Amino acid sequence: MNKLGIRAHDIGKLSASDLAKEVSNIGFDGVQLVFQKALQTDVDFNHLEEVKNAFTKPFIMMLGAYFNPVHPDQNEVEKGILKFEEHLKIAKRLNCLYVGTETGSYQGSPWTYHPKNHTYEGMHEAISVFKRLVETAEKHDAYVAIEGAYQHVAYSPERLKLMIDHINSPRLKVTVDLFNYLNPYNYQDRMEIFEKALKLFDQKIVIFHLKDYIYEDGKLIQVGLGQGLMDYKTIIKRIKETHPNAYLIFEGVTGDDIKTSYQYIKTLLEKDV
Repeated sequence: MNKLGIRAHDIGKLSASDLAKEVSNIGFDGVQLVFQKALQTDVDFNHLEEVKNAFTKPFIMMLGAYFNPVHPDQNEVEKGILKFEEHLKIAKRLNCLYVGTETGSYQGSPWTYHPKNHTYEGMHEAISVFKRLVETAEKHDAYVAIEGAYQHVAYSPERLKLMIDHINSPRLKVTVDLFNYLNPYNYQDRMEIFEKALKLFDQKIVIFHLKDYIYEDGKLIQVGLGQGLMDYKTIIKRIKETHPNAYLIFEGVTGDDIKTSYQYIKTLLEKDV
């Protein structure tokens, strides 16, 4: 059965042990952990005992080491690569398989749309970075989880599949965030895009990010799961059919929406396919 997780800093910024207790009390199996956003104290990568002991149950589903691989400032790119590689080196010590990031934007910061993002030049620049990352992953028995988004270089499932084929590594896996592929012009095609992702990425998919949204004043606004336009009855049914071992991670679900969203998705998971 699929295991449920949450992006840890959507719970709050706490000590490792307190954060793990909060997550466990709600019922989640695991977390997506971004050290600097979720933990009150800096993590010493040479002394990981506190984090490892706290996150046995719930466990660490993915370490978030998000950086912009096509940032216009090459110094920023290199800093991001080195940070990501450090996470790959420690992942196994924390009993974590995956370290995740997105494909970035030439806008720099924030990672919003830039025309060059949707070019082949941008794609190949990102590919060169991910080729380096998967080589590091191979050395440390870890996996890179790559995630597409409409405003970024991998702006569609088709573009991300092309990148994956070029990189051609068993150490590269996929996080599917359906909401990230949507915009005010294609949001009504969400299930077609979802099915396309399932088909193109197949067993490369190891994580699904769960989000929901409404369309208001020309914008997509995130809401609690089950409160918006996403057809989660069908989505969860399809995930159970095609990827029964994938991690389902809430992202951007906060406050009172966390518990109601958990109960909603948990109920859908427990229903017969």
